[in-house]
Amino acid sequence: MPSLNASIIDAAVESRKTLAGLCEERGWKAASFESVSAFATAERETDPQLLLFALPDGGAQSAIETDLSLLRSWKESRHQTQLVLLLPADSPASDRLALILGARHILHKPFHVEDISQILATVAQGIGRRTRKSTLETRAKQRAGFEEIIGESERMIEVIDLARRVAAGDTTSIMVTGECGTGKGALAKAIHLASPRREGPFIEVNCAAIPRNLLESEFFGHEAGAFTDAKEEKMGLFECAHGGTIFLDEVGEIDYSLQAKLLKFLDARVIWRVGGTRFLPVDVRVISATNRDLKTAVEEKRFREDLFYRLNVIELRIPPLRERIADIRPIALAYARQFAGRMNKGGIRLSEAAIEALERYAWPGNVRELINVIERAVLLNVTGTIAPGEFPLAREERATTLPIKEEEGRIVINLPSGGVALEAVEEALIAAALARSQGNITGAARLLRVGRGTLRYKMKKFGIESPDAKKKLQSGSIEPVTVTD
Repeated sequence: MPSLNASIIDAAVESRKTLAGLCEERGWKAASFESVSAFATAERETDPQLLLFALPDGGAQSAIETDLSLLRSWKESRHQTQLVLLLPADSPASDRLALILGARHILHKPFHVEDISQILATVAQGIGRRTRKSTLETRAKQRAGFEEIIGESERMIEVIDLARRVAAGDTTSIMVTGECGTGKGALAKAIHLASPRREGPFIEVNCAAIPRNLLESEFFGHEAGAFTDAKEEKMGLFECAHGGTIFLDEVGEIDYSLQAKLLKFLDARVIWRVGGTRFLPVDVRVISATNRDLKTAVEEKRFREDLFYRLNVIELRIPPLRERIADIRPIALAYARQFAGRMNKGGIRLSEAAIEALERYAWPGNVRELINVIERAVLLNVTGTIAPGEFPLAREERATTLPIKEEEGRIVINLPSGGVALEAVEEALIAAALARSQGNITGAARLLRVGRGTLRYKMKKFGIESPDAKKKLQSGSIEPVTVTD
C-alpha cells in the first residue's frame, strides 16, 4: 500500500486537530498548518496527495485573497493532489471558487465526520489504482525487453532471471560472455530496455571492427584539427550514449594502450576528447561482451586486470546451444512463424522429425546458425511442412558403440580411436546414472546434478523412456550404447 500524506490548512486550532485525528484514524499521515504561506514553506517535506483547505471565516479580505492566490499557483503545478474545500456555511459562489482552485470536493461547515471519511476513502482508492497501474506499466516495459530472448532450459531461465534483476541497476557494469552466435547482443539490448535507462540511446560498438588507431577517437570523440583528417569536432560513441547504455561487443579486442583510458572513464565518468582541453561528464551504463577467455588474457598481460574487474561486476554467461537442447524447439518454432509471416507462408510448419533432427545437431554457430537454417528452410519450402532433409546440416553419420563399464565404484567410458560425438558421452552417462539408481529418476538427476525436468527431457531425446530400456535400467545392467558420431 502506498503511503498516504494529507495536509490541513485551517486557522482554527481545534478544527485542525479534529481533521488531523480523522485522517490518522483512517491510515493517513497528517500535517497541519495555520495558513497557506506556512504550508507553502513546508510543502516539499510533506508532499501531500490530499490537501484540506478551510477558508477563513471572517478576517481581512486582502489576506484571504492572498491565500487563495498562493493556493491557486501551487495547485497548478500539482494536478495529482486532491483539493478539498471546507467553506463557511454562508460562503457564496462556492462552485466558482472550486473551479478556480481546481478543487474536487466541497464541504460546508459544520461538516459531518462521515463526509470526511468518504472523501479520504475515495482518494485513497484512486491513489492505489494509479500506483498499481504505474507498477504494471513498469513491469510491462521490463518484460518487453526480454520478449526476444527465448529460453526454456533451466540454465537459460537462470541467465534471464539474473539479467532481469541486474537490469534495475542504473550504472552497474555487466559482462556478457559466451560463444559466437549465442545472443550476447540481444541480451544486452534486453537489459537496456528493462532498465531505468530504457528511454535513452542504446549504442552498440563492435570493438573488433574499428581500426585500432581510430578506437580512441571513436570512443571519446575529437576536436577539430586534433589530427590530419579531423576537419571538424566529432562526438564520441560514449557521448552519443549519454543517458543510456553503450554495449562494447568483443571488448577483448581493445588495444592495451586504450584500456587505461576506458578504466579512467569507468572510475570518473568523464571523457577527454582527442585534442580536447577539458573533461566532459558522461552518464552512461557500460555492458561489455566477449567470446574470449579474458582471465587468460589478463594472465598473459594482454588485458588489464583492473579493467577486467571494473567491467565484470556482474557476469552473465550464455551457454552454447548444444548445452541447452530444450531451447532448440521453441527457438525454431518462433522463428519459423516469424519468417513464414514475412514471406507470406502463414501455413508452414516444422515436422516433429525435423525438430528432432535440429535437436541432434551440435550447432557450432549456436542460435545465429539455427536462425539462418530456419530462414533458409522456410524460404525454400514448397509443401507447407518442413522435413529433416530441408536443413543444410550435412554430416556423415555412422553407427558406433560407446562401451561403458563400472570399475571399483566408478563409471569408466572408453573413448573410441575414431572419436565420438559429445552427445554419446551424455547419453552413456544418463544410462549409467539411471542404472546405478535402479531406474529412479530423482536419484539419477541427483547423481548428474541436473533437475528432474532436464533429465526427463534428455531421456526422451535419447529414447531411454521406452519400456525395454526401463527394464534394463532397473535390472542394474550397463550395456554399450549405440550412437552416431
